Amino acid sequence: MTINKDYDAIIIGSGMGGMTVAALLANDGYRVLILEAALHPGGCSSSYPRKGYIFESGATTLIGFDEYQPLRYLEEQTGIHIPRVELNPSMKVWLDGEPITRFKNRAEWIEEAARVFGNRKGQTKFWELAFNISDVVWKVSLQNSFFPPLHFSEWWELATSNNPKDVWVLPYAKRSVKSVARKCGVDSARFLRFLDEQLMITAQSKSEETPFLFGAPGITYTNYSNYYVPGGLIKMIHAIQNFIQDKNGSLFTKEGVNAVEKKDGEYLVYTKKQKVYQAPIVVSNIPIWNMDEIVDPEMKPYFRKQAQGFEKAWSALTMGIATSDSFPENLGLHHQIHLDGERVPFTDSESIFVSMSKRGDLTRAPEGQRTLNISCHADPESWFSVRDDYEMMKKKVHSFIVSTLNKKLPGFAHSKIEIADLATPVSWEKWVYRKKGRVGGIPQSMARSLLNWTPNKTPYKGFYLVGDTTYPGQGIPGVTLSGINVYSRIKKDYIKKPIQLESVSA
Repeated sequence: MTINKDYDAIIIGSGMGGMTVAALLANDGYRVLILEAALHPGGCSSSYPRKGYIFESGATTLIGFDEYQPLRYLEEQTGIHIPRVELNPSMKVWLDGEPITRFKNRAEWIEEAARVFGNRKGQTKFWELAFNISDVVWKVSLQNSFFPPLHFSEWWELATSNNPKDVWVLPYAKRSVKSVARKCGVDSARFLRFLDEQLMITAQSKSEETPFLFGAPGITYTNYSNYYVPGGLIKMIHAIQNFIQDKNGSLFTKEGVNAVEKKDGEYLVYTKKQKVYQAPIVVSNIPIWNMDEIVDPEMKPYFRKQAQGFEKAWSALTMGIATSDSFPENLGLHHQIHLDGERVPFTDSESIFVSMSKRGDLTRAPEGQRTLNISCHADPESWFSVRDDYEMMKKKVHSFIVSTLNKKLPGFAHSKIEIADLATPVSWEKWVYRKKGRVGGIPQSMARSLLNWTPNKTPYKGFYLVGDTTYPGQGIPGVTLSGINVYSRIKKDYIKKPIQLESVSA
């Protein structure tokens, strides 16, 4: 058996968290290897081709380039430039048939919220508090790379390196978004419906269950700079991939990992292509639920215990649609459509999220056509437990989504559908190899302690976790931040670059 020892660090999975830590390590001279099971890199932060169109595979909104945000840090540290075009405003919400514009400008947004929901004084109080907390959370999150703290030295660093003036936000880890809305006098049923569906996008839970400390950034992300990537999010991944390869790193697709074995203080990584790689550092970008399937027997109990507390997590129903372009000129690209009392069949989803390709983006659709990605939350158990009814369920969801778009998305009814493909949680498990198709990370919960996160550093020297099932959780900025945190831990644990260690030589 030939063992490849050419790499200093092996990253399992090419989601945005793994790509971030790989790029930062490569920039410091580490020779990194990224192993991806799928055909295309990027995981849920990617795109895929189909019949001449480019569809997004998952997440479609992009923030994180403002001050104290993680994608700005990544670009500044490495010199990578992620191609993008700013969207302003970034989103429309369709509630009871009425469009609500999510203006970036904070004063404009408060005016819009007051227009739609009334109580200008209460709305101002609520949103100004949310903005202030969100700003602190972004700043503190980026400057505290060793969170949650694992040792006394990290607790001490947490206590001494932060501005005492920022501690005022901590009590909001124990106050729900709903309770804060009530205190501000803006807890009408209609406003809570709005908050619930906005939080489902970012926190995977509703206002009653989401701590305001996490909910504030979730409901205000439209008030930061939002971007569109021409050609799809795959172009973002390719920009990072090219940087890593220019720094002597490698990314291999269609090379899933079968097993990871500890040996003589290092790790042997076995792939489905019957190859074996050895390195002192392994970073896993796969979800916590998948870990016990690949690690050696000594490590399995730890990962099973970590996963046990987080069995409840969402998957998604997604639909890729290509149509002729009959949409109004200023419609915008991102739309959350409330279903006004209905639910998507075989789900608990009371809204759908629609992202459109930009008019004139000919890399994603031919002239005069557009691509749309539609998504909603779905309980994976409902889809993995069915047998003969599976195709019937898909047809009902397909029909419901098309009917909803015809009624609620301006211009859609006048467009000709070229392609309309539905993906279920079963599809997601096959695409991104996440157990039961769980995507989006672990839902926020009031019962979950601020410190109750799976640590990105494991008890096994040189083995780290990155991605949406570790702190800080979901979304492209969240997993990018997790990559920054893992990079910081590796730099702390390995004062010298692993490339200087004799054990790495072939």
